[in-house]
Amino acid sequence: MRYVLAIAALVISGVLLLLGIGQRTFLAGPSEISFPVETNSEAGYALIDGGELAKMPGQANVVVRGGQAFVATGQTRDVEGWVEPYLHAELTVDTKQQRLLSALVAPAVVDAPAPGAEAEVPAALDPRGSDLWLEERSVDDESEGADASTLRVPVALGEEQTVLIASNGEDPVPSDVSLVWAQDPDTPWAGPLLVGGGLFAVVGGVLYLLAIDHNRRGLGPRRGRRGPLQGIRNAFGRSGRRRRAAAQAPVENGAGSGSGSASMRSTRGARLRRAASLPALGLAAVVGLTGCSPSYWPQLGPEPVKEETPAPTPSSAAPVPVTDGQLSRIVQRISELSNEADDGLNVDLLGERFTGDALAQRTANYTIRSAMPEYSVVPPRITDKELDYELVQSTESWPRTIFVTVESTSGSDDPADAVVEDPTAEDGADPEQTEAPATSPSLALVLTQETPQQNYQVSRVLALRGGISMPQAAPAEEGTALLANDIESLVVPPGEVGAQFAAVLQGGAEVPEAEAFDIEDDTLLKNYGKALAEQAQKQSDDKGQSMAFSVAARQGDEEPVALSTGVGGALVATTVIEEQIVDSAGGRYKPQANGAVTALSGLEGEQERLVQEVAHQLLFYVPSKTDGSKIQLLGVTSELVGVRN
Repeated sequence: MRYVLAIAALVISGVLLLLGIGQRTFLAGPSEISFPVETNSEAGYALIDGGELAKMPGQANVVVRGGQAFVATGQTRDVEGWVEPYLHAELTVDTKQQRLLSALVAPAVVDAPAPGAEAEVPAALDPRGSDLWLEERSVDDESEGADASTLRVPVALGEEQTVLIASNGEDPVPSDVSLVWAQDPDTPWAGPLLVGGGLFAVVGGVLYLLAIDHNRRGLGPRRGRRGPLQGIRNAFGRSGRRRRAAAQAPVENGAGSGSGSASMRSTRGARLRRAASLPALGLAAVVGLTGCSPSYWPQLGPEPVKEETPAPTPSSAAPVPVTDGQLSRIVQRISELSNEADDGLNVDLLGERFTGDALAQRTANYTIRSAMPEYSVVPPRITDKELDYELVQSTESWPRTIFVTVESTSGSDDPADAVVEDPTAEDGADPEQTEAPATSPSLALVLTQETPQQNYQVSRVLALRGGISMPQAAPAEEGTALLANDIESLVVPPGEVGAQFAAVLQGGAEVPEAEAFDIEDDTLLKNYGKALAEQAQKQSDDKGQSMAFSVAARQGDEEPVALSTGVGGALVATTVIEEQIVDSAGGRYKPQANGAVTALSGLEGEQERLVQEVAHQLLFYVPSKTDGSKIQLLGVTSELVGVRN
């Protein structure tokens, strides 16, 4: 009977362990759920909203097969704005039929065509590298060893986010697209079954040992049988003594019979050792298979009550269009491209990320340095090291504007090798070389994204002045407002700041416009404008020359950019064009066109009249009328941009 109970316990143990293991393997269901979709071959882009992915449990993955497969995630408003001009497909999840549905969306017509004219359809774009994406992946990004034509992207979307699926824009969306949800099976009875199987294994093993002990107690002398499992201990003791005696006894006739008895005893000992190991095996199986995962156990007791988080109060402010990660990536891309363009003096490459006055100034500098490699004016190199000051316009539409500050490095090819010559060195001797001072200003970049399909472009690069303090700014995560150029709450409307400073540059500190500016010890006014013209005129007069020097200044054609700082004032970026005029005045002395003037304009030799245009990109802090302080000049970048006669 004891053997029957032991065997029954071991059989139950095996069944329970098999069921427990089966709960986590062949009884657990599929490891992932896949919904295929056949996208329309006409569409170049396909979208799926994050809410659709949440209809199924598990970790969502987008799987696209195709040599140019591309997947990106972004804010829903940004993704929809990007694909709006193009034919695209919207994907939805049909949980009943377990498939994806595709619906074509016609391109939006922004400007209605003239009567009788056909609507202009914009050319499709490659979505790779757009500043709008929070994350992007393509087949080329897959690690080695993966299927070269399969792109699998885990997607964990937040609220108001969407997935974009495409190829290269020109070709349709790859036809083989599917959504796959990886499943983490919940098997609450696996743990109890495995533990129960282990316990029955222990019980069966103990019962088996007790049955063997009972049989062993009936063998041999009946005296001295005391203590637990004495029969088993006697059996092991007799077996040990017999093995020692057999080892010491000489080999005689009849050894075959003794050998057979020893073999029988060895077989019985092996059975005892195997029986003793069963409980250990059961416990090892329980510990190894159950682990500590809560998915192995039923959740007893009342379900935890989820604390309802109060819904945030709707804000009238528009959202901030870029995250910290997006902004860092934008700055890095601009830095890499501008440095490459600076190295090769490549205007075409520069045009991919620069526009307006920033492009005009660097283009002029490249033109001069291409003809005059020794030209000393080299723009500072833009780095991707952001400083702790930025203003991001809060908006859902376009254009969008960002103000960000970054570090710069020397504009020379190798700042570590920059040297100056010692003017006291004797003729014929090697000049003493000393390191040039490594001074490079912090830069403020004004970035503008005109449309969803364009990336952010640098419209102004401003070198911040040493010793200045930037005004307190609103937190970047809250964003700021782009102010109208005719707003009346500031000391001077943003649209008039450049014109009034141009009047000061041309007329000096005596003009009425100077009252609004803090111009004490202003180095720009000392080195340019009226002061420069007066100094040049004096030098010409001292030499007995008849040339006439004058200056005219005006606000540039590019619109000023005004961003609220959140403390009542605004940062205003604008450009003033200064015209430095030299006229022969009918005398025999005439202005000479050479050097940078010739490189930029092609003019050579004597000219009756020479006009050099210098662009000053300017950054002002304009306080509110109630503040009572004056306008401060925070940064300036000056460059010769044009020459005419």
